[in-house]
Amino acid sequence: HRLDLDTSGVVVYARSDLALRNLNEAFRDRKVKKKYQALLCGHMAVLEGEINMPLKRDRRSPPFMRVDTGKDDDDNTIEQEKVEGEDINKHGGFDKMMNKAPKPSLTLFHVISFEHLDGLPVTRVELTPITGRTHQLRVHCASIGHPIIGDDIYGIGGEGTPNGGIPDTVMDSTFPDRASLELQKDINTIIQQRRKTTA
Repeated sequence: HRLDLDTSGVVVYARSDLALRNLNEAFRDRKVKKKYQALLCGHMAVLEGEINMPLKRDRRSPPFMRVDTGKDDDDNTIEQEKVEGEDINKHGGFDKMMNKAPKPSLTLFHVISFEHLDGLPVTRVELTPITGRTHQLRVHCASIGHPIIGDDIYGIGGEGTPNGGIPDTVMDSTFPDRASLELQKDINTIIQQRRKTTA
């Protein structure tokens, strides 16, 4: 169990073999409940709910994740890049990772407060991952139009596919109250400036 680089939290260590076995059992049997707080871009219109969208590897931006929209997502038409002159398809591990089936992914959210970051609207939420997929919380928040502020992968201008892989046209009709791209850019500018001054 690990935390993403920019995530703070508690790490539990076992001090004996018995404690380790008990911890492993508790995690395996899903007795451990994980909860996270995050600041999201914009003010959310819904105070609580669930984000139930399956996740899969993103062929356009490996090794990142995206929402599985149920369509082919043009995965079969993406021309594979060469890595140092070699066809990446020849690497069995990469191909195996990229061809895994989408996995069901469920996140519960609850709004804690509506706040402002230098006058711009942000929402503090509690996120509870029911499943534990790679980057699940980050992709799920981006996929409902409220990315986690400061997310360099799934936030505005990040390396991953925008909106967690959901097209803008679908986002506009499904999440009309999502954080505008202009707002996301403005918040991102503030975060980048703060990072420069604290580095």
